[in-house]
Amino acid sequence: MLTELPDLVPARMLNEYAYCPRLFFLEWVDSLWASNADVAEGDRRHRRVDAGGGAVPLPDHGDVRVARSVELASERLGITAKLDVVEGVGGGVVPVDVKKGRPAADGTPWEADAIQVCAQVLLLREQGYSCERGEIFYAQTRQRVLVEPTAELVARTQEIVKEARAAAARLAPPPPLQSSPKCPRCSLVGICLPDETNLLARRNEGPPRRLIAADPDAAPMYVTEAGAMVGIDGGRLVVSKRREPLASVRLIDVLHLCAYGNVQVTAQALRTLFERDIDVFHFSYGGWLLGITTGLPSKNVMLRIRQTTTAARGQLDAPRMMIAGKIRNCRVLLRRNGGEAVQRTVGQLAELAKARYVS
Repeated sequence: MLTELPDLVPARMLNEYAYCPRLFFLEWVDSLWASNADVAEGDRRHRRVDAGGGAVPLPDHGDVRVARSVELASERLGITAKLDVVEGVGGGVVPVDVKKGRPAADGTPWEADAIQVCAQVLLLREQGYSCERGEIFYAQTRQRVLVEPTAELVARTQEIVKEARAAAARLAPPPPLQSSPKCPRCSLVGICLPDETNLLARRNEGPPRRLIAADPDAAPMYVTEAGAMVGIDGGRLVVSKRREPLASVRLIDVLHLCAYGNVQVTAQALRTLFERDIDVFHFSYGGWLLGITTGLPSKNVMLRIRQTTTAARGQLDAPRMMIAGKIRNCRVLLRRNGGEAVQRTVGQLAELAKARYVS
């Protein structure tokens, strides 16, 4: 069990826990994140509310009209939240949460969404506002759905807070869902690997569903012009030399930045690249890799714990197998393209992979 946890659980993470406890753990504890079309569409739908705007006077200092991106927290409840929209209605307030999808088939909100909005209602009440209900705006059907904070929903929300904190304190993520229709469209399915994990744990009898890895649209960007400068201009990487522009590429199209020789990268560009997890590879004029400039590594807590424990125990089987795989790949490349001139080297690589690196 972990002894140090944040005092407050974000209401959005309560939504994730109610939807899938493992997804909650990977995002909140391991700080893992991946984007897909659904995530991008959700960000687009939230663009207006995320911009903020409007005033939220204290309960005794005037009426609320409309405010966006309102942040609230309560130590007693153990919850924090950023409310998309808060509207003043009849002397009270109503939180409105924006969702990109559609409500359930019977027109009611999904349970995970209702729990998130219920948490927002409780936070508003805790701050002294009169709040009798919440609403969810489902963008796909462009309709508002009522969320009534009944005693059962309030109790369920408080129960989810306790369960989420207990799950976060454990040193292993909850097991994946079994054969759930939620998994294929989840942005973290390539990290969670639900079918594969369940198969290894013998929780599923049948074969796993086929997992198709994402093929990123971005590609490496190579800068080989001596004396060039790589900067940032809005959402684009701009390459110039003596203030004369040479190229301009959208950031979303850049997978890595490869700088050959005397190429400068501005501090502003580096910060932006770090924020987008884009590494900078520094090469010599002849193409020899000299170093890598990268941002902070992934915060995958469970992975870091396993790595530290494995290193302390001297368990080197996995690294040896990875090195052996690289040697075999080099051997295959030489066999296909080197001809008779590299036959001796090919044999040496085979023996090296087999004798020294395979336990």
